[in-house]
Amino acid sequence: MTTPVLLDTVTLFRTPEQAAYRYRVAGPLVRSLAFLIDALVVVLLLVVGWLLLALVGTVTGLGGLAVGLAFGLTFLLLWLAGALVEWRWRGRTPGKALLGLRTVTNEGLPPGLAATTLRTLLRYADALPTVAMAAVTMVCSRDFRRLGDLAAGTLVVHDGEDPAARRTSLTAAPSERALAATLPAEVGLLVDPPALRAIATYLARRRDFHEARRMELASHLATPLARRLGLPMATDPDRLLAAVHHRLTASVDDQALARGAAFLARRESEWSRLDALARGGIPGDRVRESPALAFARLYRSACADLSLAEALHLPHRTVDRLHRVVARAHLGFHPPVPPGWADIRRLVLEVIPGRLYGDPCLRAALLAFFGTFFLCIILAALRPGTAEAVMGPGFVDQLRDMYRDHPSGRNAEEAALMHGFYLMHNVGIALACFAAGVFAGVGSLIFLAFNGVVLGLAFGAMLTVDDATRGHFFEFVTAHGPFELTGIALAGAAGLRLGLGIIDTGGLPRLDSLRRAAGRAVPIIAVAACSVALAAPIEAWVSPSSVPLGLKRAVAVASTLLLMGYLVVLGARARSGDADGR
Repeated sequence: MTTPVLLDTVTLFRTPEQAAYRYRVAGPLVRSLAFLIDALVVVLLLVVGWLLLALVGTVTGLGGLAVGLAFGLTFLLLWLAGALVEWRWRGRTPGKALLGLRTVTNEGLPPGLAATTLRTLLRYADALPTVAMAAVTMVCSRDFRRLGDLAAGTLVVHDGEDPAARRTSLTAAPSERALAATLPAEVGLLVDPPALRAIATYLARRRDFHEARRMELASHLATPLARRLGLPMATDPDRLLAAVHHRLTASVDDQALARGAAFLARRESEWSRLDALARGGIPGDRVRESPALAFARLYRSACADLSLAEALHLPHRTVDRLHRVVARAHLGFHPPVPPGWADIRRLVLEVIPGRLYGDPCLRAALLAFFGTFFLCIILAALRPGTAEAVMGPGFVDQLRDMYRDHPSGRNAEEAALMHGFYLMHNVGIALACFAAGVFAGVGSLIFLAFNGVVLGLAFGAMLTVDDATRGHFFEFVTAHGPFELTGIALAGAAGLRLGLGIIDTGGLPRLDSLRRAAGRAVPIIAVAACSVALAAPIEAWVSPSSVPLGLKRAVAVASTLLLMGYLVVLGARARSGDADGR
């Protein structure tokens, strides 16, 4: 029979105040339920939003504008809202809040905007190559982390009292007392205070573990102890530790518990006040001290109380309550600091261009995308049947029908509708190129090459049609092409940067290297998304318009110069100034 792999789902987080509080890690089932609740909320908002916008469009006669706004709403809810909500609610979403869950960092702190954004974007990768990827990753991870958690350095925990936790008293059972009476007197010399605390900690939590896991843990302490005491090696290790604890603490345990409980009982009102401050329920005593000072004082006192309660092995109801109070207060006492405008300006104008300038990941992305793009243009132009052989029959005919007529402009409703569609569709392509990079960069290369093939075959096929249709096509794609194509390449570069963190660790543990790479990739994907998003209004309003071709070319030249100035001029300046561009 195969021995099951046993997991300890309790994680300790240490605070700068030299206290440690614990959280129980949320498993795949409860996380899936929270995700389904969040998905249901999103679906309900989408249904209500689309219905309201459809009603407004019907009443005002602006149906196209309403549909365009509905596409924009869909993009917002699918790609941005979840990250913003989780960031502003300090690791919670509606589903997590309903089920008592919270996302925290590896340090037990609320996740920042970059971490929540990364977790949201990598949901796309969690669905690759099948929708079971997230479940597989969580089952294989010790702390039930999906890909987004591994890259962002986060985990999902139970926030609040755990009704499933099974605590046991330190009071010995009759059989354990009987064994304690047979132990030799020198047991007191063999078990020093640190070892006794370790035994007491084990006994306090032993019912949390599977029987096989309990025996495994107990044997680490019990086996050498039994050998030193001359006991049979077949002695039950769990029973032996309980007997040793009873033998050494029976005379003082009740008295120590009484003193400790009486001392901490006088402080329960302060724990309640701290918990209320952490929840934002009361403002604090404005007469004696400000809320901030009261919160800091009460938080540090609670940390000291928790350490004392753990050292004295006080009743577990008291210890568990202190764990919850300190954990909730720790989230509020060490909130993520949002970046200021100066930090944002430096990040956008110096750090990101500096990282991209000469970046081998960007070179590889440009080669994978534009290399296949131009290669397919040449193949489709020289061999006219190539496009339909790869993309299927009717591919060229469909393109010919779309661009048979000269661009004559769209009315405002149609343009608004297509603006929303292009925003959701094109940014989605860019984000997919990025998210797939978590698979060691291979996914990003595949997405870049695939998009290069599709676009290249389309461009090459249009070179073989009649002059009028060919002119209409290239007039349409001229204006928005620089922003859209460059944005896709930048997104792929961000994905390759993510994958490179898995392959080239630079001496760091692989997960730490992945998190470092993810932190550097998130700003790059933000720039890529902005580039593709800028292409959407041009594609919706300028490209199909009847404005002169020279004006469309001017838009393309201006877009190209803007991109070159950002990636080359600012990048070279940042590199020369060593503005964190490495």
